[in-house]
Amino acid sequence: MASVTQWEIPTSALAVAAAVLAVALAVAIIVEITSSGVRSLPPPAGSVAPQPLGNGQFRFYPRSGHADLGVPYRFQLYTHCGLEAPTAMDFDGSFWDPVNTGPTSIGGGNPPAGYANPYDQGTVTLISPMRAQYRSRSGMVSQWNRHAGPQIGSPCS
Repeated sequence: MASVTQWEIPTSALAVAAAVLAVALAVAIIVEITSSGVRSLPPPAGSVAPQPLGNGQFRFYPRSGHADLGVPYRFQLYTHCGLEAPTAMDFDGSFWDPVNTGPTSIGGGNPPAGYANPYDQGTVTLISPMRAQYRSRSGMVSQWNRHAGPQIGSPCS
């Protein structure tokens, strides 16, 4: 028997309580490690509507807020029109162009194999001021170069 002030608690009960607390702590640590680091996207910073150019094309402006270097953010990559669509990735105040991704679509408004359609869920990380990396929940990884200025293209439906 162990004595804690005036109470007498059986040693086996203390051992069980310590084991339960250790398991609860381990679970809490694992949950924190697996969910830590991934943030929600910063709020949008812009709201300029696409401008028609009169030839069926539009000038699109990024709307995303500033991101921090090296931080993964939850992200929905717009894949319906392929990865090369003008507004596929709007992140850190810029649009982004895919780099060495292989095929950027399989035609007919469909993304390449491995990406969900119309949106792919994953994370995006600013790995340098001019390069971002997207990691899909399915395991697809692609890198993107910052696009200077607005994008010009046709709306995709």
